[in-house]
Amino acid sequence: MVFKKYRPAKQWGKMNTRIFKEILAARNKRDMPPFRIPEAVKAAGIEIFDPNDPDFPKPRVKPEVNFQHPAFKVPSIQEHPLYNAVKCRLFDGSEAMTDGIDQACALTKTVRRNSFPEEILQKAFHLTPENMEDRLRDAILAGEMYDPTLEKLPRRFDPVLFWVYYPRVHGTPVVKKNNIILENLYRLVLLTAIQHNQLDYLRSDADEPLSATLDFGVGFEAIPLVFRSQPHLTVQCPVPLTPWADSNEVEQTRSESVPDVTPVDPFIDLSSDHLYSKVPVLPRRRLNLCIDTVLWTREQNQKYPWTREQNCANAIATCFGSALAQATRHGSKATDLEKPITTRAVQLVDGRLDLVVYQLNTLDFRPEASKKNIVWIEPALQLYRAKPFYENNDNIEDLCSETFLKLLGMFLTR
Repeated sequence: MVFKKYRPAKQWGKMNTRIFKEILAARNKRDMPPFRIPEAVKAAGIEIFDPNDPDFPKPRVKPEVNFQHPAFKVPSIQEHPLYNAVKCRLFDGSEAMTDGIDQACALTKTVRRNSFPEEILQKAFHLTPENMEDRLRDAILAGEMYDPTLEKLPRRFDPVLFWVYYPRVHGTPVVKKNNIILENLYRLVLLTAIQHNQLDYLRSDADEPLSATLDFGVGFEAIPLVFRSQPHLTVQCPVPLTPWADSNEVEQTRSESVPDVTPVDPFIDLSSDHLYSKVPVLPRRRLNLCIDTVLWTREQNQKYPWTREQNCANAIATCFGSALAQATRHGSKATDLEKPITTRAVQLVDGRLDLVVYQLNTLDFRPEASKKNIVWIEPALQLYRAKPFYENNDNIEDLCSETFLKLLGMFLTR
């Protein structure tokens, strides 16, 4: 919940009293005129001391400082253990993709399917728990209302009344609140499935880094492509997921075309860096496990919020990164995969879920290679109506249980 920790100073006149503080701060920044010794004092030969001098009235004994000590040395970037001489193209989810979903598909050589198959939702209907809406409401309220965190939240910004100065409030940060909701949703899915002897073999890790590098194949040997993220939950299983598309559907992708985002370059929103790991980074990397699902959340910028398409594009690229990490988990550098790799992604933004299922069929990005990857998306599914971070959400409104059923059906599809 959100609280005003201190009583705000009230405005008592027509003018905003903050302007007087700014005037005083500007006045204090002005430098005083330097003190000049009068000529008569100089002629008398009187010695003048500056009382503000640290050595007044007697000089200090300064200790000998060894500036060659490592504590005083700023390490260079070349000394970093992950430094590479070749710069990489880096996707870390910090920049929105200009052309949205089409750009994410063009970046990863993917054709998309705009919805999940109907049988996905049918699997969840058979396992619908009793009083599901009440349990779902409690799972959301655990983050929106019950969490006792009191941290200083960002100052509210109104894009219309942009000159208004709002007081700061204290409460649960948006990312922490959404992470609690994601944990409860995953727990609700898991407990529902375990009652029917399903999903009891899943293993999850919290806040573990996930990084994969594509440094092989034509075009990526000179400039590697790195996908880096830190999902809140990384779910793994001992048995890989069954591909959603069979071999015939994969062959049909040869006749389909990847979205063309010309004149926008698919790499335009990626950054560059010398620090990256050529070895995939993921939890329990040495164990014989397979990445099942990654779940995370992100907070919208008040001045420059992302669109729903850009949120979904971020989910697609992050899901591709997890599939790439799984493909190179044991050091494989093959561009033509023997068996497709399937991973899922769940992203929560402002009470809406982005569900993504990615099937990695090939890492050969040459134009003459006609086989493509496939992604199934369910973008911006409303779970509940979220309020701004500076308002209390005591009652969950517009709760959509069908969104949770799609999430449950996605987990149950093995």
